[in-house]
Formats: sequence, structure tokens, C-alpha cells
Amino acid sequence: MDSSHPAGIDVRHYLTVARRHILLIAALTIVCGGLAYAYSASKTPIYESSSQLLYSPQLNVSDPLNQGYVDPTTQELQMQSAVTTITGPTIQQLVMKQIGDPATVPDYSVSAAVTTSDANASNPTDNGVAVTVDSTDPHWAAKLANLYAATFAAYDQSSYVARVKKAEQYIAGQMKTYTTPAQQNSSDYALLNQYLRNLQILAATTTGDFSLAVPAYAHSTPIAPRPKRSALMGAVLGFVLGVALAFLREKLDTRLHDHREVGEIMDLPVIGRVGRIPVEALAKGSLVVMSEADGRAAESMRVLRSNLQFASLGEENRVLMVMSAQKGEGKSLVTANLAASLALAGKKVMLVDADLRRPRVHSLFGVRNTHGVSSVIAGFCSLDEALQTYHLSGPKVVTIHGNGDGAHASESDTSPQLTLLTSGPIPPNPGEMVASRRFAHIVRELAGKGYDYVLIDSPAFLAVGDAAALAGVVDAVVLLVNMKMINKPTLEESRDFLRPLPPTKLGVVTVMDSVGRNERYHYYKYSASSPAN
Repeated sequence: MDSSHPAGIDVRHYLTVARRHILLIAALTIVCGGLAYAYSASKTPIYESSSQLLYSPQLNVSDPLNQGYVDPTTQELQMQSAVTTITGPTIQQLVMKQIGDPATVPDYSVSAAVTTSDANASNPTDNGVAVTVDSTDPHWAAKLANLYAATFAAYDQSSYVARVKKAEQYIAGQMKTYTTPAQQNSSDYALLNQYLRNLQILAATTTGDFSLAVPAYAHSTPIAPRPKRSALMGAVLGFVLGVALAFLREKLDTRLHDHREVGEIMDLPVIGRVGRIPVEALAKGSLVVMSEADGRAAESMRVLRSNLQFASLGEENRVLMVMSAQKGEGKSLVTANLAASLALAGKKVMLVDADLRRPRVHSLFGVRNTHGVSSVIAGFCSLDEALQTYHLSGPKVVTIHGNGDGAHASESDTSPQLTLLTSGPIPPNPGEMVASRRFAHIVRELAGKGYDYVLIDSPAFLAVGDAAALAGVVDAVVLLVNMKMINKPTLEESRDFLRPLPPTKLGVVTVMDSVGRNERYHYYKYSASSPAN
């Protein structure tokens, strides 16, 4: 894998997963949004109203000219006390007493909070307390907010007056102890008399520390529920759940979904993609590059051929082995068509069937299998005797020899051809045969005959160890992966199997792949920067 773009690969992977599960994500988004909207719309509307109490400390009658400074700690304590009192049972009982019949009051809740007009205000008297009531009736919400605020302001005033009256009574009692004229003419008596007058003035003029500054009014728009907002939040939640579920399913799903995923797991370029070959096309012959030359399968083979040639540029990859992890993936069919496609392109091609357990090359080409690899290794025939020439269909050239009555015609086949070395009779010890020195000598001898490509069809490497033995005598390997048969664990096992093998790994060919029409000519993409060695 190209390590220079890890972030791009991750983003592409995430987008691919999201696209693959787009229906699931969309369904959860719509369902959760719809349920949230329906639930919110079914709830009883709640209206909110707030009144504002202004904190204004009492005038100090003992020093009426010095009223500018208010101790912040005292102010904070008084306002926090006001918040607690407003929401407490005392004010609630006083409010209900004013209403008369509590049964007429709809459900409501009351809260209070310290507020300020400016957090950086230099005048702390700008602070106040907001009284907020939530109710199912907007008019009752405003009425109760004003009642709670006014009731608390009156309660605060009456409490203050009560404290002043108590102080008056105490000072008056102290003054009664001065009984003689001399005592009543003393400075102490005069000071007590002044305190008493101040308290009397304060009791007559007190308004409390809080006053209703901003009354509440009824709002026509409820604060809850808000179906649209709930639907949006539900849709967002559904989308997040959908994405999470998509990645969870992706984690638990061992299937292969596309060729990019195969390339990333194998850390190899995908050099070819072959879709499902229709049964109708195979009924005309296994070599679809000839029987269905204009079909999509044949075009896939030609693209594979071109990519294989590009992947081999500058390398001595003359002897290529096509491998697959499991039997029945379509390796022999693809190898046979690749060999035919190379031959049709003018290349000199040799195709060797090294699968001595389940050979298929002879049946795909419709040739005899009396002599082949096993026969040559066993010494029953020479290599040249086992080779078969297969002519691909093409025009015949008629040549006229001589003149007059002695003239005669001869035909010559100018069609492309390739050479086949079939498996031969199935031996009792196929593993030992392909691992023998004699087989390695056969491959070297074929490589020296001037072929452009020597393609070797090998048995499935996860089933038997023949492919590992064959890897020591080839220049490069190509892995074939059937998208409908192979899962991710098997592909990872294939990667681990191929990694230590000595030949160059040119790339991966996927079969039973979902190849779209727009990908017919340009679907090959590398997931690695170069073939792995």
C-alpha cells in the first residue's frame, strides 16, 4: 500500500463503508427524526413567562448621604437568599392564598435565578432576580410569575418592617429604665431617643430590598415542545447510530465488497477485474476472448493483458504463475483466456498446467491429455513430445502453385497460436512431482525456448503445498481472488502465505467482481505504488 497517502486511503475507506450502508443510515436517520417529531408533537405545549425583580438596598437613615457603596458579599447573600425564598413553600402558600382556589391553577413550575444587566457593570445595583414560571397556560404563566415576584417583594418588605419594629420595641424598653430627670437628660438617653426616631422613620418609609421592575406577559409561542428541533436532533442521532451500526456491521462482515478492499488487504495493485461470465457465453466455448470477442468478459481479459504487460515493464517476469487460495475460484478459466489474449496480441505464449490434482487446461482447450507434465517428469516422453500447438481461429491463406494444368493450391493457417503443456495423467504423488528437480528443469527449458510468456496454472495453495514448491521456479506470481468465495480472513491468510515467497508479486485479479459499464475500459487502479517483491 502506498504509505504516502494514508489519510486519503482512510477517508476513502470511510466513504466506501458509508456508501455501502447508505440505505441503513438513511433509514435510521428518517425513522429517528420522524419518531422524535411525532413524540414531540404529541406533548402538551409549555409556555414560559418571566418577571424581573430589581435589587435596591434600603436607605440607611442613620447616614442618608452615604448610599453609594454596597458590599458585594452582602448583596450576593441577599440575592441567593431571595432565590431560595421565592421557590420555597412560604411564598407558594402566600400566592395560593391570594388565588383562593388552587384547583383552578394549571400545572406549573417556578424557578428563580440571579441576573445582571451587564457582567462588567460598575454599579452592582443593576443586579436582580428573574422569576420564571412554566405552565400549560400562557396567561397563567404570566400571572403566576408576577404574583410570585410581587408576593416576594411584599414579603421582603414586611419582614424588614417586622425586624425594625422589633428593634423599636427593644430600644423603647431600654429607655424606660431611665426614670429620673437626671438620667433622661443624659447623653445615653438622648442617643437611644435618636435611634428610636430613626427606626420609626425607617419603618414608615421602608420598601424592602426588592421591587418588581419588569412584569411578565403572556407569550403565544410555547417553549416546548419544538417538533422541528426535536426532529432535527432525532435525525442527527439516527445518522450517528446509522454510521456506528454501519461500521459495526462492516467489522463483523467478513465478505469482500470491492476490488479496492482486496488491494488494500493484500497490499498489492489490482491489475484486473473480471465480472461474472454469463452461462450463454461459456456455452459457446471456454475461450470467451474468441467466442465472445466483443463481450465484457473478453474486454476484461484484454485490460488484464495490458495491465500485466505494464506491471512487467523493466522486469524479467517471463515465467508467471497464476495462483488462487481455494479450488473452484475460476483460476484455470482466467489463465486460459489470458494466455489466448496474449497470443492474439502477437505474443509467443506457453501455458503449463501444473495442477496435477485437478487439471483443467486440456478440457478448456479441448485437447488430449495423454502426455503432459507428469509424463515428462516420469520419463515416459520427452518435453517436445508432450507439447501441443493450439491454433486460435483465424483466416486461412490459399496459395496457388504453378501455372496451367500443373497448378495446384495449398492452404496455410496464419491464425495466432499458443503452446500447451497439459498435466498429463494424474500421478499418485503430485506434490513430489512439482517439487522435483525435474520439474524445475522443465520450467527452465521452457523459459529458454524464446517464449514471451510462460504461464503456469497452479493448484489452490491453501489446500495443498504444491504452489509453494512451484514458487521457487517462477519469476512472478499473480493472485486470483473470487469475490463471491473468498472472505477477509481467507484473504489475510493468502497475504501471509504470499509474503515470504521469493517471486515478484505483480498484483491481484478479482473475478465475480461487480464491474459497472463505466468501468469497462478504465477500472484498473493500483492500491500499491509498485509490485511487491
